Amino acid sequence: MADVATAISPDRAAELRAVISNACAEVGFVSDGAELIKYTVNAVFRLQHTPVIVRVGTGTVGRLRGHRLVSVARLLADQGAPTAPLARVPQPIAVGEHTVTFWRELGERSWAPEDLAIPLKQLHSAVRSDGLPGWDPFGHAFARLDEADDALCRGDRQWLRDQWAAAEEEYRRWQSQIPLGVIHGDPHAGNLLADEAGRIVMCDLDETGVGPLAWDLVPQAVGAIRFARADYYRRFVAAYGADVTTEPYWSVLRCIRELIMVTSVLTDLGKRPEVAAEHAHRIASLRAGDANAIWHRYQ
Repeated sequence: MADVATAISPDRAAELRAVISNACAEVGFVSDGAELIKYTVNAVFRLQHTPVIVRVGTGTVGRLRGHRLVSVARLLADQGAPTAPLARVPQPIAVGEHTVTFWRELGERSWAPEDLAIPLKQLHSAVRSDGLPGWDPFGHAFARLDEADDALCRGDRQWLRDQWAAAEEEYRRWQSQIPLGVIHGDPHAGNLLADEAGRIVMCDLDETGVGPLAWDLVPQAVGAIRFARADYYRRFVAAYGADVTTEPYWSVLRCIRELIMVTSVLTDLGKRPEVAAEHAHRIASLRAGDANAIWHRYQ
């Protein structure tokens, strides 16, 4: 299940609107009336006057990812990959500590698990890896911990550092045994769109690159446990043709995914009380070793 939080403090909302106003002005778009449609890691707005989606990343990680994102999107577009297209404007745009990218607005609808399997299989089998960056959740995680909001207590911060270090060490033991290829990095139904021809494509390419193919099956497998979506996962497995939970390296990939799900929102917890409450629940369940605790979407 996608985490698609949109609740933020008034101060944060005003800050983000000023950011997109400045960025839009630089490329000739009008930001008046822009609608916040998603905010988990990046703030995502829909422009009212132009069919464009605006994404705002924050801090060092947001800046690095913004440049990576644009490069990856262009490389994939050149191959005709099933991925969302950039808007045809200069980008990314830097506004203070924020990095802004612009995307063509595409169609949305309800998606079945079988729909998710379609572009994933295309990406995994038909897209060349030439020029694409490598998958590195560890570097991104430690960077986010360095920039974590003061709302994250010192004990939780150190615990997360220790868990990430242990997960990276365990992953390196298995790395040579996991087939590599082009992966999306964070595939779920919330990242699916339909282009003008009706083709299913994937957006949110922050993690897209060369990595373990099994990784793209992990979000749905973890969702089956943490969001009580076992039937959804069974249908996804049937459509894709593989079940990552049967692999010997499943436990470490699950660990990495769950750590991402509590590390990705660290930079502004103090400005997002609803997110902070769910984050505290997730951290508590992980620290207690509760492998079956139900989590909820960030609100």
